[in-house]
Amino acid sequence: MASLNQRPPAEEKLLGGLSFVSRTFEGRFEDSPYVLDMDANLYIGPADRYSRDEHAVIEVIYHFLHQTERVSGSVRDLLRDRGALLDAFAAFDEARTENEAEEFRIVLYNTYDGSPLPPQGDDDLPAGPCGQSVNEIKRRFYERSRKLDPAFDERVLSEAQSTQEARFTE
Repeated sequence: MASLNQRPPAEEKLLGGLSFVSRTFEGRFEDSPYVLDMDANLYIGPADRYSRDEHAVIEVIYHFLHQTERVSGSVRDLLRDRGALLDAFAAFDEARTENEAEEFRIVLYNTYDGSPLPPQGDDDLPAGPCGQSVNEIKRRFYERSRKLDPAFDERVLSEAQSTQEARFTE
């Protein structure tokens, strides 16, 4: 896994292919719930007045992690390998909880009754623009992996992967 402060390749603009990601963050989410600031920190705003599903947030997070070289392979490859999927979940959690880094972090805002809450790391609270909890989304992907990974039950997991799995399956 790459360092948290590793930059994407010079020829590739971070999240440049996603037109719905704003590049201006002044402490609020005006035009988009996805904002990349000057330090390459990704801010994901809370649910707002628009109905949104989880596809866009998953796309933004995946591209961010892939371009910063924390995750390799396609989403399809991750879903077909339980261990790789768990490693991707760990990379996402690491990017969210790395408070000392000044760049390449993910800041995910929680919501409660439609009001934004500061990022606090409670993976069971509704979060992001789709209003689903991190654990809900992880469980859905995990269940998809169970169907798509031909060696799902036979895979030997590392201790870190087993710990990651226990965080959202209990």
